[in-house]
Amino acid sequence: GLDEKIEAVTKVCDVAGKEFAIEQAMDKMEGEWKGVNLEIVPYRETGTYVLKGFDVVQQLLDDHIVMTQSMSFSPFKGPFAQRIDDWERLLTLMSEIFEEWVKCQRQWMYLEPIFSSDDIMRQLPTEGKRFVGVDRTWRKLLGTAASDPDAITFCKTPRLLPSFTESNLTLEMVQKGLTEYLETKRAAFARFYFLSNDELLEILSQS
Repeated sequence: GLDEKIEAVTKVCDVAGKEFAIEQAMDKMEGEWKGVNLEIVPYRETGTYVLKGFDVVQQLLDDHIVMTQSMSFSPFKGPFAQRIDDWERLLTLMSEIFEEWVKCQRQWMYLEPIFSSDDIMRQLPTEGKRFVGVDRTWRKLLGTAASDPDAITFCKTPRLLPSFTESNLTLEMVQKGLTEYLETKRAAFARFYFLSNDELLEILSQS
């Protein structure tokens, strides 16, 4: 009696086919992250590391976020709703981590040579202490990334996002204190106004 149920069977097959397409797409996305390693390289003579060549990971992340969000609106996501939600949360977390990480790296790379100067550390003890705290966190996290650079594994490190976020807030305070310090030096000697921050810091670190 299949002929009598052909309409119902066709509908079930159509729904099953679309559900299967979602399952395949999820499997494909998860599979594409296997073997995706972060490029963690030694940074100068600092004894620590930095993230390099992030563009490929960022592109993959952006593409998968768009695809996952599209799936989350599908009327056929039912059997995989929880899996899709979990995957979307992971991708969003990774995106936020990399945004804070790159921001932190930029600030850390700028400030690290400044606060490696004993003279600057003596002249700015509060900012120096704050930078040392962030530097300790940075070395710990990047050491973890270097030992196991798998992108997803590292992004699941406990408290990774808060660590980068808090480090950024601290580095902003350090930068503000440094800027105010340089302004007092310019106010004391007007010719310093003709120098960039980097040039002025070089002079002060050798004074």
